Parts: sequence; C-alpha cells; structure tokens
Amino acid sequence: MKATSKLAKFIHDLSYEDLSDDAIAKAKLCLMDWLGVTVGGYAGGLGDIDPMIGALQPLFGQPQATLITKKRKVDVLNAALINGTASHYLDYDDIQSGMSGHPSVPVMPAALAMGEYRKVDGKRFITSLVAGFEAECRIGEAVNPEHYGRGWHATATLGCFGAGAAVANMTGLSTEKVISTLGIAGTQAFGVRQSFGTMCKPFHAGKAASNGILAAILAEGGFTAPQEILEGIDGFGKIYSTKFDETKIDKLGQPFKIEQVIYKRYASCYFTHATVRCMLGIREKHRPALSEIDKITVKVSPLAIDVAGNPVPQTGLEGKFSLSYCAVLALDKGQALESDFTEELVNDPETRSLMARVVTVTDDSFTALQSEICIELKDGSEIREKTDLISERAVSVTGWESILEAKTVNLIRGIFPLEVARDAIKAIRGLEEIDDIGKVVNLLS
Repeated sequence: MKATSKLAKFIHDLSYEDLSDDAIAKAKLCLMDWLGVTVGGYAGGLGDIDPMIGALQPLFGQPQATLITKKRKVDVLNAALINGTASHYLDYDDIQSGMSGHPSVPVMPAALAMGEYRKVDGKRFITSLVAGFEAECRIGEAVNPEHYGRGWHATATLGCFGAGAAVANMTGLSTEKVISTLGIAGTQAFGVRQSFGTMCKPFHAGKAASNGILAAILAEGGFTAPQEILEGIDGFGKIYSTKFDETKIDKLGQPFKIEQVIYKRYASCYFTHATVRCMLGIREKHRPALSEIDKITVKVSPLAIDVAGNPVPQTGLEGKFSLSYCAVLALDKGQALESDFTEELVNDPETRSLMARVVTVTDDSFTALQSEICIELKDGSEIREKTDLISERAVSVTGWESILEAKTVNLIRGIFPLEVARDAIKAIRGLEEIDDIGKVVNLLS
C-alpha cells in the first residue's frame, strides 16, 4: 500500500479506543495550551486581528462556530481562519521536532470549528486531534529537514494535511474520501519562511486550518482529487522536498506523534529557547553586572541563525526572532514573557546598548536545541555556559500539566476573570466526558 492510501486508512480507522493514555493526555494539554495562546493572541494582536475581522465581516456566512473572546459566531471556514491566526500570533504555541513546526495551530482551530458546528463529543474530538497530528507530523518526518531548509513554513504546508485529517476523522469520511481530503489539502499547501516576523506567519496557521476544513468538506461532497498526493511523481513529497522517505508513514501510531509535542516556556521563536535557558542559568549562577560586560558571544546552530538571527529588531514581533534581543532580555529581566516583546522594550536605549555587545556565531555541530554563551567582562574574565534542551522531550505529562496550567491561566486572565480560566482548565481535564465540544469553546467566547 502506498503512502497516501496507508495514511488515509489509518485516519479512517482510528478510534478513541485505539489511543494510548499519553496520547489522550497530550491532546488535552494541547487544547489547554492552544486556548491560552489564542486568548493571548487576540489580546496582544488587537491592532491586527480586529482589522482582519473587520475586513472579512461582509463575507461571513452562517453563525456556525465561535470566534474566541469575540462573543460571536461565524461560518466554520472563517472561524478556523481567524482563530488559527490569533493562536499563532504570539508564537507561543507548541512544537514537534519531526514536523519542524507548530502542530496545534492548524489542527486545533479546524477541529474546534467543525466540532462545534457538528456538536461532537469529547472523545471524538480527542481522536480527531490525534489523527491530525499523526498526519502532519508523519508527513513532516518524511520530507524534513530538506523541506524546512528550502524555505517552506512547515506549520502551513504540513498543517493543511493535519487539519484535513482531523476533520476527515471527525466526520467519519470513508478511506477513499480521506484520500481525496489529503489530495485537496496538499494542492493547497503554501507558506514560505520569508514571511517570518510579519502577520503573514500567523496567517499561515489560520489559512492551513481553513484549507483543511475546505478539503474535508469538498471530499465529503465528492470533489475529485489526486490519489497519490504524497508519493506521486509530481506530488508533495517530490516537489516540496529533495527527498520523500515513505518509511516514515509506516508504524502509524507507534507511538502517536502527539505524544512527542513540546510546549513553549518562553514567548519567542523556539530556536531562541536554548539561548534563553542558557542565559537564565548564567544570570542565576553568576549574576554578572550589566555595566561590566564587554562582549556576549552566542554560539548556536546555523538553522537558529537562519530563522532567529535578526540583530536589530524594530518591533516586539521581530524581537521574538532575535537571538540578540532574547539573550539580553533573559540576562536583564530573568524572563521572556509575552509582555517583554513590545516595540518600546525592543527599542529601549539600555537594551540597545547591551544588544550591540552581542555577537552570534554558528557551529555546524550544534543542533537547534543547543546554545553556548560566553560573556567577556571588562576585567578580562569570562563566564561560559552551554545548554541543550533535549531534556524537554523527557518532561512527563504531569510535569507539563503544572507548567501549562500556570501559563494558560496567566494568558486567559488578561481578558477573562480568573474563575473563567479555572473553569476552562477543569473542562479540559474532563474532556472525554463532555457531550458537546462547543461547551468548552463557549467558556471563552
């Protein structure tokens, strides 16, 4: 059986009873994290998200699915588009290394919009998430790192498949129609890394969510599509990468790829996180006086420089993609929260002065999870530390739960009362018992 057909059969066959305990637990954590960063995205992106809503408003269809925080419903396609854009606005959402992208922001808004519209229960919703994550992450492993290295934004290109797979599983499409869903999703795959640092990056996530829903809806209605979208001679695997490793589509669900999701502790591009963690360690251990620092050398992988090497960010959004700013932020403030990425702070004279002393260098032997920092002091002494975030992959579900509860509450309470955040977390903990996923969405509408 070829790759597209194999993946489609898995998506069709997957049921709640097939899921591991960790897959179920991670699906809940992904929803918790997604809701937090989406509320935060709407709050932080008022100047971008509200104009987006205003521009699309004349085109809204039937009130089918909720816009988070907006107390209104729109058609499922636009709900997924706008919620998905808001959820990636902060760049504070989860990641999966094989995908080289953010798995929740294309899948979650698609599944929530269609789930609310069709009134699916918690178990079916969880199953659809696992199916969507499996699709986008397995395809990602088959085409990466070459795919991402060629400049494609994997969250967007792979997210179309993930969103389509989630909705196809949720709506019970036949295997043949799941194949068509993947074909329609793949022909809509888009998004380039040239957009990083602009509103088009979060827009990629929303568009992938909307495109995935559209793919499943059209397939359900009998729309024809390529049947070998992944492995075909002119298919996704051959055109969007220099290789397509079909073996990555084997042993689906062993383990489920959602189990390998990692959540962000800092509100910046993940390629800055090793540097942030390393600098926080230096701050706690050595507490160097800022006035005594002569030079800061940050050594990272070439990919980290490629994605997050902006030496002179002008906006808070650009600051999220600046190793120099993130290093200075961690050293000066001892944190990297969403409130730290503003135009005012990025352009603060003292911050600029310290950033001018930062030099970033690459080491081909470093992974994207590694960073080494050397601080040279005016007295001639040096402080040197190295960090590897590989340990993040070993954090247990229980360990992540406490971290994400604090993160989510902090983001939600910026708009809603504290008790609303707590009610949302309580609902997510018991997600498998909920008879209508819309009840969770309505808490934050």
